[in-house]
Amino acid sequence: MKRTLFLAALVTALLLGAAVYATATDSYTYHGTAVAPASDATGTVTVTATVDPKIDLTIETPNDNQTVGFGTVYPGDVIPSETVTLSVDSNMNYSLGMTPSGDTALLGLTHPGSAPNGTWGQLGDTGEYYDVYKIAPPWNTPPATYEAYVQYTVTQL
Repeated sequence: MKRTLFLAALVTALLLGAAVYATATDSYTYHGTAVAPASDATGTVTVTATVDPKIDLTIETPNDNQTVGFGTVYPGDVIPSETVTLSVDSNMNYSLGMTPSGDTALLGLTHPGSAPNGTWGQLGDTGEYYDVYKIAPPWNTPPATYEAYVQYTVTQL
């Protein structure tokens, strides 16, 4: 029994010693110079890091699931607009582009705002842009449910 306890204590001590040794970092002792009435020691630590490019695009829509829903509409009606907010964070200059697709003509979709195609952002800027979505279905749009899409792309320059 004593032998088992001794072996267990020995194994534990070895494991703890290995763990302490494994976590050791670079160490250097700076020795002071003895000058009456006091002594001092100085040392310099160099801090390094590599910062990679990063860009984030956040799109905030008035409806869930990244949608702008106008509900049931009729040709010739005045339809209230909806706003989409775009936020760009980038540690480099960037450009913002958009590509509409789908049933844009059948919906009469326009989306003028503060984010025209080719908008440029500067290094360190947190760009916030607003796209005001408007639809005005023309009279030659047959009754049906239509979908249009606007793809936003931010590219670091």
